Amino acid sequence: MTRRSERGVPETVAAIRSQAEQHGAKVIAVVDHAAAAQAAGMSMPATQVIIFGNPKAGTPLMQAVPEVAIDLPLRVMVRDDGQPGSLVTWQDPAYVGDRYDLPDDQLTPLAAPEHLIAAALEQA
Repeated sequence: MTRRSERGVPETVAAIRSQAEQHGAKVIAVVDHAAAAQAAGMSMPATQVIIFGNPKAGTPLMQAVPEVAIDLPLRVMVRDDGQPGSLVTWQDPAYVGDRYDLPDDQLTPLAAPEHLIAAALEQA
């Protein structure tokens, strides 16, 4: 799933990170792929991935279907596509649910990125 942010990559990442923390999630890391590329002598547009989770939400999923751990913690990518603002991308909860045959009532934690992104983008 992808939405456009009116803000650039750093500002959008900060807003999503703030929303995640305000909603009880722990931001584990922000991976700056462009910085890593630059350190390797290469270049790419600004691209950052926010990795976050909440054990109270994710643990029951992993207890029910241990394989879902490969998709947790959750990740959101924010990238510069050369247009004004930035693009924000995350996995569709239905896609993840289908992959692991999760019942609909277990998809709620997987919808967290969409809700956090919506709140972050409304702050613009």
